[in-house]
Amino acid sequence: MTDHSMSTAESALRTRRIYLLLCGSLAAQAVGQTAMFAVLPAIGREVGLHEIQIGAILAGSSLVFFFAGPWWGRVSDRLGRRPVFLLGQAGYVVGGSLFAVAFWLALEGVLLPLHAWFAMVAARMLQASLMSASQPAAGAYVADITSPTTRARGLARIGAASNLGSIVGPAVGGLLATVSLLAPFIFAVVVVALATLVSWRLLPAAAGQARARPGVTVRFTDRRLRPWVVPGVLMYLGAAVVQQTLAFRMQDALMLDAAATAGAFGIAMVGSAVAGLLAQSVLVQRFALAPGAWLGLGLPLIAGALAAMGLVESLLTFVLANAVMGLGLGFAGAGFSAGASLSVRADEQGATAGIIAACSSAGWIIGPLLGPGLYRWAPSMPFLLTAGVLLCVVVPVWIRMGRNRTLRRRRTLRR
Repeated sequence: MTDHSMSTAESALRTRRIYLLLCGSLAAQAVGQTAMFAVLPAIGREVGLHEIQIGAILAGSSLVFFFAGPWWGRVSDRLGRRPVFLLGQAGYVVGGSLFAVAFWLALEGVLLPLHAWFAMVAARMLQASLMSASQPAAGAYVADITSPTTRARGLARIGAASNLGSIVGPAVGGLLATVSLLAPFIFAVVVVALATLVSWRLLPAAAGQARARPGVTVRFTDRRLRPWVVPGVLMYLGAAVVQQTLAFRMQDALMLDAAATAGAFGIAMVGSAVAGLLAQSVLVQRFALAPGAWLGLGLPLIAGALAAMGLVESLLTFVLANAVMGLGLGFAGAGFSAGASLSVRADEQGATAGIIAACSSAGWIIGPLLGPGLYRWAPSMPFLLTAGVLLCVVVPVWIRMGRNRTLRRRRTLRR
């Protein structure tokens, strides 16, 4: 074997290790997150929290994510991906432990509902300020080891890992909640702690990372990112409305108790995650579409699924609509992430990955407040309103896709 072939084999092995550890860690984080938050709406009611209070727990942490994610992305451009990623994972463990303690004190009656709510908000915001480092560092890691033609596939892999964790999490959370209401929160901390230890021992530094230039900052208002930011925020807004409001809708429409609601909601979330996993780990990997094409395909699916959840009240509809939404999020998420990443230079990947993560956070700032607030007015309103807004965004995305195809044809003819 020549030196060149040995070097190529070592590089391929290193890349596979990075993918394996990033995907494993993000899957563990998704397992913990979805196990905990799949049962939080129903269980939160058991300790005296109202829908708006439960939504505010997520909204407050998402506000922290929104500001901290881009900052951590820029830090990873300067200091490297590995230390920032590990700090984010460790921060999840610390904040999650404090959140579990606050919930336990509420269950035991040590804290009144209002005091418990303040403690949960504080713990979650601390957790968010640190764990918001993980996603930008992971996305920038992938940008460092992929080419423009494989960027969507690489980012779809880590998205598929999160979806895989989201399949396991709600099922485990619902099962553990039948044993102990505190068990999903303890499980979330333990599984991420184990993943953090493995990554600390085995995750290599990103090779060939372009260091950020002094004074260079990528912002939300950057004209290169503008076509991707608005659809990105709105599609995650739709996801946030569903995950924060659907449990209430299922409980009230189907007349379920807290335990049955957690189980039914878990089934719906598993269906969404399975469809998202299929989209990102199979379909996006199999078909080489442009980022804009994936985005233009996914957004109408998300809008249609939201409309179905708002118009029809049956368990089958809720489950199938969630599966369609998962498919749409898988397509749109891969296109949005790859499109934004390919719009900037190599030394701006960390900052851009932070903005990509912050788009998700922006959806989660608005969704947990908008969803329950509109739900109290009319149960179908949060789903139908979000579907309508998304449909308004689809047309500009399709127009942009058509223009890009025309430009590519002209370039081909000139050659």
